[in-house]
Order: sequence, then C-alpha cells, then structure tokens
Amino acid sequence: MICFRLLVSLALIFMAAQAAAQVNIEALRRDAGSTGFSGALALNLEMHTGNTDLKEIGLEGRLDFNHPNVNTFVLARNDFGWEQGERFADEGLIHLRQHYPLHGRIGLEAFTQYNYDTTYRLDARALAGGGLRFHLVETDAFQLWEGASAFLEHERLGDLTEDDAHPGRSTVVRWSHYLSSRIAVNDRMVSTCTVYFQPLWNAIGDTRILGEVNLEIDLAGPLVLALTYVMRYDSRPPEGVSRLDTVLENGLAVTF
Repeated sequence: MICFRLLVSLALIFMAAQAAAQVNIEALRRDAGSTGFSGALALNLEMHTGNTDLKEIGLEGRLDFNHPNVNTFVLARNDFGWEQGERFADEGLIHLRQHYPLHGRIGLEAFTQYNYDTTYRLDARALAGGGLRFHLVETDAFQLWEGASAFLEHERLGDLTEDDAHPGRSTVVRWSHYLSSRIAVNDRMVSTCTVYFQPLWNAIGDTRILGEVNLEIDLAGPLVLALTYVMRYDSRPPEGVSRLDTVLENGLAVTF
C-alpha cells in the first residue's frame, strides 16, 4: 500500500511537471529529524460566473526523502486558467534539491530548476547551482536559517516589444541569499517567513526579491489548510511587466 501511494504521488508530481518564476523552498521543507519518504499533494480551484467567466486551476506535488546523509526534495507545480474562453496565466515549475549535512549546523546544497510563466513573458528558464545553508537558531518554538549560493541561469523571453532592452535569450550567473524563520504557534499551526535576494553577480542593480509569509493549519488527519502571501520584485522586468507583484492565496493539501 505504501509503495502504491508513493508511485501515485510520483506520477502526479511529474504530470503536474512545472510554477512561479521564483519559489520559496523554505516554506516547503519537512522536519529534518524524520527519515524516509514524505510529501503532499494540493489542488486549488477558483471559478467566477456572471459578469466574468473565469476559471483557475492550480496543482502542486511535493516529495521528500530524508536520510541521515542527504535530503532529496522534488517539487512540481502547474497553474493555469481561462477567462471568457481565453487561456491565461500559464505557468509551471519543477525543482530538484539535495541537502548534505557537513558539520554541526552547516549544510551543502545543490539544486536545479526549470520553469515558465507567460504572465512575465518567460517562455523558459533553466538554472542549476549550489551553496551553503546555516541553521542559526533552533528552539522548540522558533527556528532561523540563512543561505548563500550561486547559480547559472539561462532564460528565453517571448512577445518582447521593439523598444525592449531585454535580449530574447540570455545566460547569466546570479547570487542567491535568504533568511528564513519558522514559528510553531501551537501543535496544529506553523508559520514560516522567508526573504530571498537574488542579484546578478556583476550588477547588483539587476536583482530579484521574493518575500513570502506562509501559515499552515492541521485540520483533520492528513488534511492541511495553507494560507500564503507572496511578494515578488524584479528591478528590470520586460517591457510592460510590473516590477512588483503580490499574491494572496489559500488552498487545501493532503500530506503523507
């Protein structure tokens, strides 16, 4: 039965295959003290009728394998919708990450990612990199981490205007720094807060920032209610794309 659930979860994850241009991995990490497989599957639906014919679907799958020597993490998401019969907000992501404990509260991480997002004129982005992760504070109620890494990024943009300074294709190196906290409000409620800072390695003025506040509430059995506020900032977006983007969302997830 366990093997069957695992195979189904893996199939759903790769069927979802691909979400936002940036993703907050910190909110999705599991308890490092556990071992074996764990994961979750979440579905978000939104429908409007009447003055607006709007339908949105979001699917997310996550699978972890914890071992004393390495933690492997796979995330896949897909989000798309239709308005008046026209498809929009087509975005997807798949992310693979491994964490290797080095000494005490220091760990080494390696990761790779592929994503696309038509809202940001992003046809495709592929990246790979690695770095260090530091566990700064650890108590029963509060934990704090810091991370520093670098990654190679290749992206392809589409639907650019003639006066847009962005090239259609580019390959760059970016730094990635973050601070992440986790607060156990009580036995059934956990909150995480994370801020990522990702400048171009040789031009700090070209940077992306991701801030996210996440609240998870255990409902019954494997069912979890997730409330999330996301802020994304790109200092040099393509022409016609806003620098600042915010999202408030909620959804239900089944964990195992």
